[in-house]
Amino acid sequence: MAREAPEIRLIRESLEGVLHPSAASTLFFEAMQVRGGELPDGPREALDLVNGPLRDALRDKLGNDGEALADQIGMLLSSIGREVRKRPSRHDEQTRAVNLSDETMPVFVLTASETLVAQLHASVGPKVITPVHAADTATLRQRLAQLAPSFVLIDASEFPAIEPEDLAEQLERLPDEIVKALWGADLPYGQGVMGAAHRLGFTLTPFDRREGIEPVIDVIRSRKAPSRGR
Repeated sequence: MAREAPEIRLIRESLEGVLHPSAASTLFFEAMQVRGGELPDGPREALDLVNGPLRDALRDKLGNDGEALADQIGMLLSSIGREVRKRPSRHDEQTRAVNLSDETMPVFVLTASETLVAQLHASVGPKVITPVHAADTATLRQRLAQLAPSFVLIDASEFPAIEPEDLAEQLERLPDEIVKALWGADLPYGQGVMGAAHRLGFTLTPFDRREGIEPVIDVIRSRKAPSRGR
């Protein structure tokens, strides 16, 4: 998995310092949607995001405090841009200091694209989200057996080349304690998978894209890892 860019980490942690983590993740995700769903590439693009859609969202939610937060994040991003990342190893240590995966069980996104994965990486942290690419049913079966996920999210907006019935059969074989969810239940492929799951008699949690990403993020963050040790 690619190392998380420091500007992405900075934005997310700055938001989480003021907002509830789920609200922070949702706000960040939706700001990226305004700019076409693409992650900012480098401090300059991150600053454009903060001074554009993210500032607008913060102003709507927090008023003048939102403007002040956007200014603060912008100043920090500007300092990152000037540093030219001379000591990446030291920054990496900082990035590992707060590891969301210590608290949240891994989420595996079954998708044919990196778009949703990249956006969730930025919103909740890269070590929580793992993309699962499978071009056929046999590969999907093998990948799910290897990964043993806690939460499987099917991306019906960029769906794999697997028939809904075949996909549902693979999901039905997973243990009941694993959350099986669908992003894009409003789309034809999503409706096909939902129908197949109903016929097979297992629960598939639907998420309608028109309701936004917040319900998905809430479920991700609610899946706490068991305590380590005793």
